[in-house]
Amino acid sequence: MNRRRLLDLFWEFAHKLEALHTFYLDSIVGYSVLHERVSKRQENVRALLGAEHEIATTEFQDTCSIIYEHLGGRDYSPVSMSPVMKQRDVKNRVKDDGENTLLLGNQCVVALYSYWEEYLRIEIGKAIGVLSQDAERNEATRQMLNQHVTSDLWADLKHIRNSIVHNNGIANSEIAKCKVLTWFKPTDPVRLDYRKMRQIFLLLGRFRNELHTMSLPPRRGIRLPG
Repeated sequence: MNRRRLLDLFWEFAHKLEALHTFYLDSIVGYSVLHERVSKRQENVRALLGAEHEIATTEFQDTCSIIYEHLGGRDYSPVSMSPVMKQRDVKNRVKDDGENTLLLGNQCVVALYSYWEEYLRIEIGKAIGVLSQDAERNEATRQMLNQHVTSDLWADLKHIRNSIVHNNGIANSEIAKCKVLTWFKPTDPVRLDYRKMRQIFLLLGRFRNELHTMSLPPRRGIRLPG
């Protein structure tokens, strides 16, 4: 048991988790700011024209166009799409648990599981001595890890990730095997809203702490005089 290596892996995973969590929260806050900017822009039009004016209503303004320069305060030039958008579409994308939040959750889960499967799980196997130090990701390594380095949480994330990547975001039949993240059943759309992602990050924080516990030497009981 290489406890020093386990401690290094704890710190590596802690930094990785914090980076992805702050990326997620930064984005959520950004979406909220964008929603407020579009809403404020519409409020300013109502204040200028009067609330009863036919083109000042939210319904009408939602059909009007807006560009990223209006949202970000400087010129942006997207190359894969039209720079002109309907205000309604922007608001729908960036509203609470809107399209952007759901897409962001999917991306975070895919990134996290890739880190686990491609790196962290293998390195834990080496540190606890079930894999050789030169072990690579192959079928023999996978079989050994399936015996000695397992986690219900990461197994659930695998099923969710595979549904996202390989089944167009629709829960596949393997989703029924989930033991911790039991939100979906087969054929459900995989929608990772803020509440679900918060739970995932909390559980990953617990896993991080368990990794730290693994790195500690066994505790010795206090001996009292007889």
